Order: sequence, then structure tokens, then C-alpha cells
Amino acid sequence: MKKLLIATLLLLNTFAALAGKNDISIKGTITNPLADSVTISYPDYGDNWLDFSMHVVNEKLDKNGNFIVTLPLPHNYTLVTIQNGEQATELYASPGDKLVFTVDAADFDNTVKYAGIGMKPTVANFMAKYVLTYGLIDNFHSAAHKLNAKEPAEFEKAITALVQRELNFLVENSAGLPQSFIEHWNAYYEYTKYNNMLLYPYMHEIVKNKSYDITDIPKESVEVVKNTPAKFNDEFLYILPYRNYVSRYYMQLLEANGVVSDSDIPGKEYIQGDKMLELSHRYMPAQTEEYVFASYIGSAVRSAPLTRSEQLFAKFSSRYPDSRYDKYIEKMIEQKKRLSVGAPAIDFTVYNTEGKKIKLSELKGKVVYIDFWASWCGPCIAQFKHTKKIKEHFAGKDVVFVYVSIDEDAEAWEKAKEKYELAGLHTRVDGWKADVAEVYGVRGIPAYFLVDREGKFATEDTPRPSNSEKLIEAIEALL
Repeated sequence: MKKLLIATLLLLNTFAALAGKNDISIKGTITNPLADSVTISYPDYGDNWLDFSMHVVNEKLDKNGNFIVTLPLPHNYTLVTIQNGEQATELYASPGDKLVFTVDAADFDNTVKYAGIGMKPTVANFMAKYVLTYGLIDNFHSAAHKLNAKEPAEFEKAITALVQRELNFLVENSAGLPQSFIEHWNAYYEYTKYNNMLLYPYMHEIVKNKSYDITDIPKESVEVVKNTPAKFNDEFLYILPYRNYVSRYYMQLLEANGVVSDSDIPGKEYIQGDKMLELSHRYMPAQTEEYVFASYIGSAVRSAPLTRSEQLFAKFSSRYPDSRYDKYIEKMIEQKKRLSVGAPAIDFTVYNTEGKKIKLSELKGKVVYIDFWASWCGPCIAQFKHTKKIKEHFAGKDVVFVYVSIDEDAEAWEKAKEKYELAGLHTRVDGWKADVAEVYGVRGIPAYFLVDREGKFATEDTPRPSNSEKLIEAIEALL
């Protein structure tokens, strides 16, 4: 035992030399490995809560199944996934953690264990037990999603019971856990419940109708939104469900009470957004409101005219000078300018049905409708039946439909093209971080762009195919 303690101390001293104060270090040993490497993934938000990216690190195992990795994690309780072959586990890690991880991959979930000197690995071992009991956290979210099939009163009971299961697990296994983690766990599931309540009216119709093409929401479903409490706390900004909740709370509540923007009436096209910002400023604490305001500007950059984004940012900068979100918003606005009406469409390569390469710039003389999508994107797929009608309307005219898939799975992409009969020019890029997605500012799908005969962007807020009347009008104006 003494030799083991000395060896562990030496190992952790090595960690200290390798890691910075905001890093975590994991030294692992995988017995009977299922693959010759381990994959470690975790979310990163840079220096603000909007600039999200997913980091994936692959480390080769040595001949004894060992690996060592140091990860820059500046925020408390970042969810880290460790995967070997088809088996995976999760843990919450915080800056300064130095963990020793062991597992026998032949009995993966039952043998995950963590140790450490100079810190308490209790949080990691708590998560190992949780994964053994309930699986990865995504399983909880999948179970919560299925509850949307229930009618309103039953839904509220069911989501409360599901969340209570998570809270009970904490109570039953709380020995040795830091108070900060107990608060984190409780807040994570509380705000996950509230998020599900805010999204319920729309999600209930999607599940019930098995379609993302939703027009009417029953009044009784809207009552679930009205039952969602207003509960704001700056200390929870580092928790994703809290950020999701605060960014949509007042917008969903206003919609539930009939306050909806009307894009066809000048002066009322942003009434909902403006009212949301007013309520956020009045009732939310400063850091939460700052985040909500910045998040709303990010949405406006994607969907509203450039002038709207610039006006909002000027107001934001006056209220929050030297904000952590300034650089992020400035970058988005500059990108918006490159995508604004009259700017040359950014070139990329697509392929016709014979596999011939065609550059977007070679389509000058035609009107081009660009659709960013993916095979796994339900809202994207819901638009295809409307796109078919648009194509029929412009059959024989100089209108080209270009599809850009962000599918990382090439086979899934090919099958979806065939299944949904997507006639047009196609290309596939590897996920959100691909160059084409980056330069077009695509942070959510579906996303659409309209290019005129001169190869220039023709609209700032391109209509979706389901908004067929507006889209047909926009395309006909360019012919």
C-alpha cells in the first residue's frame, strides 16, 4: 500500500508539471481494451457562453493500455466523455482535477473507478455509479423527450417525476460530494425541467403529428408554458440548461400570451423581441440579462437585416461596455456584412447527378437557392415537401436548387438524398466546423440563402420553402 501511495504521488506530481491551473489531467489504464485508442470529448465555450465548440481528443494506448491527457477546462463541472471502442462513460470535471482512471473494458460500466491525491474524486465516482445505473446523461434527455407525447396535465406530472428520480439518486449517493456539485446537480435538472415545459407546446405537436410542419398550438398546451416559474440566478450561468431556459423564457411566455411579432407590418416586426429584452432588463439579474441580450443579438444576426443587428449591438454596448460578448458579436456582424444583399456569394464546389464538379460562381445567369441541411435534421426534412412545390412552380426557368449537407456520415447523406428525392446540385461537408458552413455563418439548420443572376446575395432573411408565397415572390423578382 505504501509503494502504491508513493507511485500515485509521483504520478500526480508529474500532472502538476504538465497541467496549468485551469487544466484537468487524466491518467488512465484500460484493461482488455476494445480499441487501440481512447477518445475524450468535452464542450468548450472560449471566453464567453455563446462561442460553443466540441473538442475531441484521441490518445493512443501504450502496450499496457495506458494513456495520459491534459485538457484545458476553465469552468466548473464540465461534462467529459471517455470512450474506448463502443463503450463510454462520463464525468464532471473541474479546473485543477487530477484523476487516475481505471476500467476493465470487458465489463466496462461495472469497473470504472477514479482515484486522486490532493483532491476528492468523489464527483467522478458518483458519475461512474450514475452511468452504471441509468446510462449516459443523453438517456435522461431522450426519456424527457418521449414525455412530449403525453397530454398537458400528464406531461407536467411525468417530467416532475423523471427529474425527481435524478434528485433522489443524488440524495442516495451524496456522501462526500462537494456542496458546489450538489447545487450544480439540483440546478441542472431543475432548469432542464423548465426548458422542457417551455418547449412542450411545440414539441407535443411534433410528436403527436410526427411532423415538424406545425401551424396551430392548442390553448391547453400553452398553459404548460404559463406554469413555468421565473427563477433567475447569475451563479448558474455556467450550466447549459439554465442558459437555454433564460434565453427563451420571456419569448415563450410572450407567445403564450399572444404577443407575437408580425414580419409583414412595419414597426411590429420585432415587437416580441423588443418586449422580451425589456422584460429581461427589468426582472433578470445583470449577468443573466447580459447573456440573454447577447444571445438575442446572435439570433438577430442570423435572421434579421443587418441594420437591426447593428442597432441592437449599439444599445447592448451602451448598457454593457467592455462585455465578454463584444468580440463574438462583432465577428458575427462582420460575417453578416459579407453575406448582406449585394455582396458576392462566397464560392464553393457542388456536384451534379453525374458527379461533375461545378462552382457556385459558374451558375451566374441563374437564380440560386441554397439549402443547408442534414439527414438527421427533422425541421430540414419537414421543408422538403414545400421545396418540391417551389420547384414545380419554377420548372423550366433559370432557378437552381443547391443542397449543402453538414452530415458527417456520407452513407446517411446518400440515403437521405434518395429517400427525399432531392433533385438539384449537392455537396456534403464534414459538420459545423467545415469551411463552407463557417463562411456562411451556419450555426443552425435548416439555413437558406438566395443568390441573384449576378452571383450576389439577394436577401438578408431568405424565406423558408414553407413560406412559399414569400419565397416565390422573392425568386420571381430576380428572374
